[in-house]
Amino acid sequence: MAGIHQAPPRLGGAPRNKGKGTNEPIRFLPVLPSKRSKPEWQDNPPSFLLSGQADEEEPNTIDLIGELTSKDQVKRKKPKRLKPLEATGQQNGPLDAFKQPKKDRESFRKSLVDIILEDDKGVKPTTSTVHEELPSTSRAGSPTAAEKDILRYYYYIHNGIDTEHVAPMEDSWLENVLSLVPNTLKKGHSETIDSLSDEMREDYLMSVKKAIVDFVLRDPRHVEEEVKETLPHRVEMAVVPKPWNRSFLAAKEATALALHNINPCMMQVLTLWHTSFGDLRFIDVEDFHNRKESMELKTFQNMCMKHIEAAKETLLKKWFPEVQTIFYQGNKRKQVPSNKEHEKLVSFFNCAATLMTDNLQQLTLNSISDYTDLLCQPPTSTRAFEHSGFVLRMILDDTQIKFEPHFEDFEVVLLNVYDVIVKAAGVVPRVETKLYSEWQKSKAKAYLKPVVLEGIMKRHKQEVADMLKKESVRPIEHSKMYDKYDFLITRQADTDVDQFMADDKHTFEEYRQEMLKYHDLVEEISYNSEKQVIVVRVGMFEVHCDELIRALAKRSDNLRSKLLNKMCNDHQEENKK
Repeated sequence: MAGIHQAPPRLGGAPRNKGKGTNEPIRFLPVLPSKRSKPEWQDNPPSFLLSGQADEEEPNTIDLIGELTSKDQVKRKKPKRLKPLEATGQQNGPLDAFKQPKKDRESFRKSLVDIILEDDKGVKPTTSTVHEELPSTSRAGSPTAAEKDILRYYYYIHNGIDTEHVAPMEDSWLENVLSLVPNTLKKGHSETIDSLSDEMREDYLMSVKKAIVDFVLRDPRHVEEEVKETLPHRVEMAVVPKPWNRSFLAAKEATALALHNINPCMMQVLTLWHTSFGDLRFIDVEDFHNRKESMELKTFQNMCMKHIEAAKETLLKKWFPEVQTIFYQGNKRKQVPSNKEHEKLVSFFNCAATLMTDNLQQLTLNSISDYTDLLCQPPTSTRAFEHSGFVLRMILDDTQIKFEPHFEDFEVVLLNVYDVIVKAAGVVPRVETKLYSEWQKSKAKAYLKPVVLEGIMKRHKQEVADMLKKESVRPIEHSKMYDKYDFLITRQADTDVDQFMADDKHTFEEYRQEMLKYHDLVEEISYNSEKQVIVVRVGMFEVHCDELIRALAKRSDNLRSKLLNKMCNDHQEENKK
């Protein structure tokens, strides 16, 4: 390498050519002169000594072609274990290097930079002397300056850094890689695995060396900054000084004085609600889920009213007293504004009222939603029915079959529960009316008023009304099985019997046949239970037909008795003759 003019490395040059023939790196190496001279940079050797370097002077000749063309056979040395430092009085020696790792790193980097980035001025005289003694060796096909930089760059990677300065690859990393390969593929290929493992270790060492060289050659003054695209609504944040700084500070100061929702008392009220009363509902749907027997509409209404009253009792006698205690204790801890700051005190309790109203409003909405799901089975439900069902009785009213209660009664009662729930949520007083006597006289703002939008109420009510309309079809269809007794229901049989009795031409036998017809009809209606279903569950209703059956049987029995009396009277009159 002596006497060769080397330009500073330019890492952005053309990539290294690969392949055989004319593209081999050996064709681009500079021609060495026959007369060698010692390079100038060797006159001032570095202040450090690489580990493992022989003490005796090695020959100055370097086989650059062999180094670049041959495969780098790196023998990984086992790292030496450092002995513990002992407090000795030696000022010079190998222990000083371990005591000053920062200084050693600086010295190592400086020396490596001096070797790599050698000033061209120091080699110019030697180069000129050589060129005076030897003729020009330039020829066609000589490497360009960029190619020389690349050759020098890879030479520094291969030979500029000792392997002892590179941390070896961890064995656990290699084991993790091999664990990803199935055992069936590894069986019988131990030599291939060892070869690939050595290749992985060599590639790792070369990558670390390359990173070291790149780090040394990097200009510390050059910092790569990622240009981030600024969003339109963030453009004003880049303005310096901030034009809105004063308004921001004023708003911050005002918020610190007037923002009460970060007050510890508010936090305690919120925590109390979610930990102790978060599961509270005006309608306890679990009570209906656990009920097995069908219930009358009146029973359902009474249960709902009982649940609502129990929830009101919980709010007034458990939740509100605990909230009152929180603010009473907060007043003692100076967490509540004093009476002298009237406006701030009013604002503080308005914030408390808003928080408590929000809790009641969430309770109301959750109760309404649960009540709707109780009546209208949601698609995600796994139960056959959400409730045990309502008792619906079929009765005979004059000339038609009716249902008791009417479907209109069901709609009125079920929809009225929504209004009762909303009304029950407005019975909780404001907390300041119980803490301060001057606020007790104000009746306009004496109670909390949770708001439920009319659209929400209308949607839930409409859903229940549509469900009732849909469920009412099946009981009506079931009532059609009694159409065969339509002559009894419409009292057409009474008219037929009266016409039959008005005709005096009928014989006793004809009367007997007519009487037996109605007698058999009574037997069929009353005692043929296998064919007549008295109680049947159709959707959300449990239809009871016993009253209808008794009414039909009674009408048939009356006709039979009427014919029988006529027969008896006629027979007595015949006997008197």
